[in-house]
Amino acid sequence: MTAGIVLAGGRSSRMGTDKAMLAWHGHPLIEHMRDILFATGVAKVVISGNRPQYNGIPDRWPDAGPVGGLASVADVLDDGELLIVPVDMPELTPEWLAPLLLATDEACACWIAHPLPMRMRLDAHTRDVLADMVSHPGRDCSIGGLQRRLGVAGLPVDATDTRALRNCNTPDEWNEASL
Repeated sequence: MTAGIVLAGGRSSRMGTDKAMLAWHGHPLIEHMRDILFATGVAKVVISGNRPQYNGIPDRWPDAGPVGGLASVADVLDDGELLIVPVDMPELTPEWLAPLLLATDEACACWIAHPLPMRMRLDAHTRDVLADMVSHPGRDCSIGGLQRRLGVAGLPVDATDTRALRNCNTPDEWNEASL
């Protein structure tokens, strides 16, 4: 079973407001990202972050960034495949996610030079790596660090238009994506 994960536990400090609640085509961005995951055919979507209105899983390791969020979510999920997206990638489409689900040779798959979105195999080894990383938060407690430890298949980006893979961390980036 493949589960979708929306990483929505960040502080949004560069944006100056809660990114998950920004309106994208009339709906909160968190709902847009959830709907994109459902459109890929995942069995369920879990929100990573303290989002009670979305049954979110609060980060047990709030200073461990997205890895802390994934470790928290891993505690409540069965083994299987995870399709992970950040909450701040509004132009992402199911067409960009589908190839990640097919790249199963490594524990993780992502687009080259874009650590998110990613597919990750959740199993005992992944749980051990996540537990080790959150017990030693620091520079290597990152999505890239997780991918290096687990093994990652980097898919080449063939498209000349990679706006779908663009994060919106600042008001300027948000305004550019919203045009």
